[in-house]
Amino acid sequence: MTTTAQTGLGVPTLEWVMSIHVLIAAGEGLGACTDGQRSNFPILGGHFEGLDVRGEVLAGGADFYLQRSDGVGELDARYSLLSDRGERINIHNVGVIVLSDKARELDAQGIWPVDEQKYQCTCSPRFQVASGRLDWLTRSALIGKVVYPAADQVVIHCYRLA
Repeated sequence: MTTTAQTGLGVPTLEWVMSIHVLIAAGEGLGACTDGQRSNFPILGGHFEGLDVRGEVLAGGADFYLQRSDGVGELDARYSLLSDRGERINIHNVGVIVLSDKARELDAQGIWPVDEQKYQCTCSPRFQVASGRLDWLTRSALIGKVVYPAADQVVIHCYRLA
């Protein structure tokens, strides 16, 4: 933790914890709902690597996405990982995506993904694990940076506040 000169308060630093590479299916639109346009993006699989842990993203679960009327997108993803040691890890990941005006134009034309510089997507992953080797994940404050390298791929880089 560093200290700011202006306030003398400690400022947390970020420690990389994990990167999760998720394959997703095309969105299954629910249509207009009271809170905006909803779509479910089923999780097809993928892989992950992190601090002394790696493995696969299990098929199942989804990102239950909401496109709000103000243009902000809300992520609400639930899915599971399986480590190469046989440990199951559940994730509930909520976040927001804010597109630039140009990104909204391109998305409206069916062009996705857009350049990473044209949007900001952050999240707050919460992990569920059995007591033991990985239970530190449940005692950490985590944030994530989300990128979309392809229409069927999402990458979440998770960081712990240290």
